[in-house]
Amino acid sequence: MAENARRKLGILISGRGSNMAALVEAARPSDCPFEVALVASDNPEAAGLAWAAEQGIATFAQSPKGMPKAEYEARIDAALRSAGVELIALAGYMRLLSPGFVGRWAGRILNIHPSLLPKYKGLDTHARAIVAEDTVAGCSVHLVTEELDAGAVLGQAKVPVLTGDTAEALAARVLVEEHRLYPRVLAEFARTMTDPSLARVRSLALVLPEVEETSGSDGPSFSVDGTAFARMIAGGLEVRGESGWRTLTVDENADWTAIGDAIAWGWELAAPQSLLEAGGR
Repeated sequence: MAENARRKLGILISGRGSNMAALVEAARPSDCPFEVALVASDNPEAAGLAWAAEQGIATFAQSPKGMPKAEYEARIDAALRSAGVELIALAGYMRLLSPGFVGRWAGRILNIHPSLLPKYKGLDTHARAIVAEDTVAGCSVHLVTEELDAGAVLGQAKVPVLTGDTAEALAARVLVEEHRLYPRVLAEFARTMTDPSLARVRSLALVLPEVEETSGSDGPSFSVDGTAFARMIAGGLEVRGESGWRTLTVDENADWTAIGDAIAWGWELAAPQSLLEAGGR
């Protein structure tokens, strides 16, 4: 990928930002599809800010204390846009983003969460996995939406829960996988931003309930409850139909209303009955 095709990434942190550091390291090679344009924080004392500055990366800090949320987020938003940011990664950012902020960056904010979503949204994920006697834990990269930890899952990594595990020990092993997963998924996501047709397919698929995205040799595949309903192939898109897979052409001249309907119908064919009974899409 040419240097001028790299997507500019803004990273939001609240503390030391170990996942931020993993993204910065991943972005060093010139063929990485993203470059870190700004590291911003709600905590001017965040250790990650000093580290990023040492790496020559622009930083921005704004404490929200005593400030209306809208004003605080407007300052963060302005800093991101001034740096030319096209894509945002949350990396240990401990503040909930408002619907207004999420709406302005819809489809362009990613987060990494230390559980296998949709399990264990929110905090204390490792302890909750141990109490539930899960045999497998892990982490998920997902799109950020207005609802906490509810956006489409773009990738996951699994870690076994060992006999006698503590939350701290499990967290340490999951963190190793976070540092591997986040750069890989973010790179895949950034690459699709260079292909307008692929980006449009993604926008149609990921708005459907409980959709997960996985990478394939020709592009992403989209599934619900483990069953694929749409997948990119060389030169087009395959969508699940009643009599099998059908191939659609996706380009600037395509009928995108029909493609959206086909993707939604494929989702309904793949979705479990429980999800359809709950209201479907």
